[in-house]
Amino acid sequence: MDPQSGEPRPQDSPPPGNQPNPWVPPYEPGPSSQPGQYPPPPPYPQPGPYQQPGPYQQPGPYQQPGPYQPQWPGQHQQQQYGAPPPYPGQYAYREPRIVPAPAGTPYHRLGRTPKHRWWRPIVGTLFLASGAFFLTAAVLVGWEIVHTLIAGEFVEPQGNDIFPSDTENLAVTLVMLGVLMPFVVLTAWVVQRRPAWSVASVLNRIRWRWLGLCCLPGLGYLVLSYGLGILADAIFPSSDATATDDGSWVGFSAFIVPALVILLLVPFQSAAEEFVFRGWLLQAIGAYGPDRPEGRARWLRVLFRSPWPGIVLSSLAFVSAHGYTGWAMADIFLFAVTIAWLTVRTGGLEAGIALHAMNNLFAFLLPAATGQLDGWDQQGGAPWTLLALDIPCLAFYAAAVVWVSKRNRIARVS
Repeated sequence: MDPQSGEPRPQDSPPPGNQPNPWVPPYEPGPSSQPGQYPPPPPYPQPGPYQQPGPYQQPGPYQQPGPYQPQWPGQHQQQQYGAPPPYPGQYAYREPRIVPAPAGTPYHRLGRTPKHRWWRPIVGTLFLASGAFFLTAAVLVGWEIVHTLIAGEFVEPQGNDIFPSDTENLAVTLVMLGVLMPFVVLTAWVVQRRPAWSVASVLNRIRWRWLGLCCLPGLGYLVLSYGLGILADAIFPSSDATATDDGSWVGFSAFIVPALVILLLVPFQSAAEEFVFRGWLLQAIGAYGPDRPEGRARWLRVLFRSPWPGIVLSSLAFVSAHGYTGWAMADIFLFAVTIAWLTVRTGGLEAGIALHAMNNLFAFLLPAATGQLDGWDQQGGAPWTLLALDIPCLAFYAAAVVWVSKRNRIARVS
């Protein structure tokens, strides 16, 4: 308290917290006391008498170290002089199920993969034949059911015709053949364990641009064939009355429905036949060629490495699948050999599909336009002029396709 005013002085109030009071002077210690005498250190021990060392001891034999002992619980014990244990989660290598042919393989040997075994092409062919039978039968039964639901009571087939309409008979036949294309692809993938679309080309796909380019020589083939046909009829007139009857225009209303069916379904039917004969059969036969021509019977090994056994045998199978006779049989065989050779030469089915589709389109559209579609399934003989005139047409198409393939650098090997 201030004695004059009676009010508390600042130094009388305690400071906030632990801070020092600025009004209280700091503590000053008094005079320090003098320390007393330090105790003397203990005496240093004196060394004893000198001891002579004992005799030198030879070391024992070298001991091999034992196995490593863990120094703490849970530590993995390592093996000595051996391979370390596998890491946790480490898996063994699995061979892939689908293996393509090595790079640089030509088209006819794409079935000769590391998965190839002698029985795979045989089993695949049997699988394809049985599957084609059941698949086409299923299409036919399903078509009959739909026809009955739409048109009413089903009419008994008359001869080779299943339905009363020629257009419907043509449509169901084209569909039954067209569904074989995906089944060929499935057979190559399941049985031969190779890329499914390796049946199409060396690039394991359909080369659509190259397919479109092949249609230009195909159009030239049709024009040349039609022109030479007119010339042959003028020089060598036929005595058959039915052969000279060209019919007449049926009108647009009667032509539009058959034309749409033909334009939509014929490309799939033609492609399916190429996949079966120039695709599966050609590659199945080419798969039996040995990897190296050296060894016993070298000429035979070289022959089966070439595409010609597959070309000839697949062409004979193609002829047997049709009902041609005489010169027509020889002409269809020449047609099959030409497009099979082009398939190997260009590394894919595109050239064969283009010519086959355009030829069938012309063969179906012309009778449909002239009212003669009822004879679309008639296959028989032909005069010798058909073969003679088809030789230059096929030669033109083959030369044009080879020239265009070189200009566009079309791949011939995988």
